[in-house]
Amino acid sequence: MRSGSAPPFRLTVASILLDALRGAAALLVCIGHWRYFFFVDYPEIPMHRGWLFLPYLMCTMGHQAVIVFFVLSGYLVGGHVLRALETGQWSWSNYFVQRGVRLWIVLLPALALGGILDFAALHFRLAPALYAGQVANHITFNVHNVLTWKTLLSNCFFLQTIATPAFGSNAALWSLANEFWYYLIFPLGLLALRGPYSAAKRIAMAIACLCICYGVGAGIVSLLPVWLLGVLLAILPVWRTAAWMRWLALALYFPFFAAVSRDGITGHFPPDYALGLATFGLMYVLLGAREVASGRWYERPSRTLAGFSYTLYLVHTPMLMLLTALLAGESRWLPDAKHIAVALPVLLFVVGYAYLIAKGTEFRTNEVRDWLRQLLPKPAASVVTPK
Repeated sequence: MRSGSAPPFRLTVASILLDALRGAAALLVCIGHWRYFFFVDYPEIPMHRGWLFLPYLMCTMGHQAVIVFFVLSGYLVGGHVLRALETGQWSWSNYFVQRGVRLWIVLLPALALGGILDFAALHFRLAPALYAGQVANHITFNVHNVLTWKTLLSNCFFLQTIATPAFGSNAALWSLANEFWYYLIFPLGLLALRGPYSAAKRIAMAIACLCICYGVGAGIVSLLPVWLLGVLLAILPVWRTAAWMRWLALALYFPFFAAVSRDGITGHFPPDYALGLATFGLMYVLLGAREVASGRWYERPSRTLAGFSYTLYLVHTPMLMLLTALLAGESRWLPDAKHIAVALPVLLFVVGYAYLIAKGTEFRTNEVRDWLRQLLPKPAASVVTPK
């Protein structure tokens, strides 16, 4: 059955499953950083490694989770652009409000809070080697060198990894630069090809698109095809899938997701592209879950975790680093029962910390958008006839 006969997407099981995927990806990034901060690497465990293989494996999936974010973002944001164009509701001003509020309502508080935590740790000389990047945990660097006003301003405008590094200890901010520039590259390129504008304006948009691609560099542009896979999902017709098909897709996807890495199991084919294609396939199957979702036991946890996943991603690293400095200092622990009993409450605290911040930021996104739209003049919609 074609997707046109399905109930509104928000009411479907597919919507819950995508929320679950988004929330799980944010949690995997947080868990991975938590492990890097607190516990030694797997080869350094002197005994009983077998019992810890799966937990450690789960804690190495942060980069893969970011690739999942990119495909999800392409589907949600790119799909929104396509629908706005096809229904004649597209306008740049509305798009900037939509995307700008979504990004900045969490980013600006996250930068401020992260800067305060880092400054406090440096001021009180908490674990100097940790904040100098001299603890081999794969995530820290010299925080003092990047805790500057220039870096802060650069990160406010998504120039981390382009003009400066990420601000302070918040290395996770690297992917946000990718997201922002994809949000500009895609509509500029699309409108240059099929926009309802004069030839001169379309040429200007094409030039702007190419200039952005050149300016942001190969590192960001190289992952654009992964983001565009999500856009492709928004274009393809969706067919209903049975529950057994979704379980089979998950059973095939997760071993590949766990195994693929930057060094990869994919030969000469880039691992990030391979994982992007696998995520594309999984999401296509999940999108076929068009039955009504009411009463599903996993709806509330999926909605809740997805609802503050962006905040969790942006605020967890500085807090984890500060708590590491206070509890573990400049060393990392063996994953024995005593240390796990200390570290697990830390992880729960950081997730709760993100939730509390989200209550004043991410949860208010629609409210702030509506307020801004009331202040701005109503734009004239651009009618586009689908080709």
